[in-house]
Amino acid sequence: MKRQLVRALASREVATSNIADKVDFQRDAILRHGNIARLIVVLAMSWVFPAAVCAHDMSQSESKLEVRGREVRVAFRLNLLELAYVDANGNGFISYDELDSSIDRIYQEIKLHYILRGPELPVQITLERYGVIEDHILDAAMVYQFAHDVTDLSVTSTLDQITRPSHQHLTSVNLNGAVHEAVLNATTPVAVFTRDNSPALKTFWSFLRLGVMHIFTGYDHLAFLIGLLIVTRNIGSLVKIITSFTLAHSITLALATFDIIVLPSRLTECVIALSIVYVALENLLGFRAIERYRITFLFGLAHGFGFSNVLRDMELSRVHLGLSLFSFNLGVEIGQLAFVIVLFPLVLYVVSVRWRRQFQTVVSLLVLCLAVYWFIQRAFLI
Repeated sequence: MKRQLVRALASREVATSNIADKVDFQRDAILRHGNIARLIVVLAMSWVFPAAVCAHDMSQSESKLEVRGREVRVAFRLNLLELAYVDANGNGFISYDELDSSIDRIYQEIKLHYILRGPELPVQITLERYGVIEDHILDAAMVYQFAHDVTDLSVTSTLDQITRPSHQHLTSVNLNGAVHEAVLNATTPVAVFTRDNSPALKTFWSFLRLGVMHIFTGYDHLAFLIGLLIVTRNIGSLVKIITSFTLAHSITLALATFDIIVLPSRLTECVIALSIVYVALENLLGFRAIERYRITFLFGLAHGFGFSNVLRDMELSRVHLGLSLFSFNLGVEIGQLAFVIVLFPLVLYVVSVRWRRQFQTVVSLLVLCLAVYWFIQRAFLI
């Protein structure tokens, strides 16, 4: 009898031990999943907070060149507020007195960071005139004299070193009757123009790169996509949402770029911020007024007008406007798809574990806070 009791107690201890081991294993598994979920939330926070102050804070300049034998005439524009020493009063307005007192330094920096070769360096550079337009934009005319007729021309821009690291410089060159265009930045600082190369091909690649870069620095557009993705649970819904967004912004991007329908920039940027607010609130409150892909189409129309501001601000020549629009939009789609392909598998993993709702809530709150900040900034502070 005692032996049976001892065996029963031992058996119960083994069973209890097995159950405890299983509970410990499950707890460890949950903790591991929870740690991964929290890690993803932390990564999202580390990306999204710095974005708050720089969503679509574009830094750009432009130059239009006309080659005339040994002479290259340049119409040059640059945002003077990006040169901290020019706005002495800090009021966001550049007076002619402020410009006159700093023009020598500005001119020297332009010559240092904006270089023409044809193919040798110019023998003389002359600043013919300068002025201020739109209260803060330098409008200058320069003449570059070369020792021989210019048949090949290279343009180098390192203006990002004196403005902002994300600076874009659009250059348009009229060389022997053919118009060439290129977008220069920190990663692609040099463009070479010759009579033999294809202006259309160079334009295509330049604006394709610009579109890809724009989507990765357009933090409000990415925040909108994040708000949509974190509650999307299957590939079918993802395809419908991305297709709807792509179709919508492609329509309004084309309409605005060709001046068919143009809306004020402040209005479109405010609507974009409100679209992000709406999506975040839907996630937090758990309601759907209409299907996600339908609301995505409506808001995508506003995002398309936002994309168009980049091209419209550049005042592109009509020669390659259609090609610039197509390649820029293609670059936006490539950047958008790359972002979704990387992010969506992580989202699917997170929503399959215990911390799904916590993850969705935290990310939606972050997106909501950013969107409210952007709306206040765009509606009242700019």
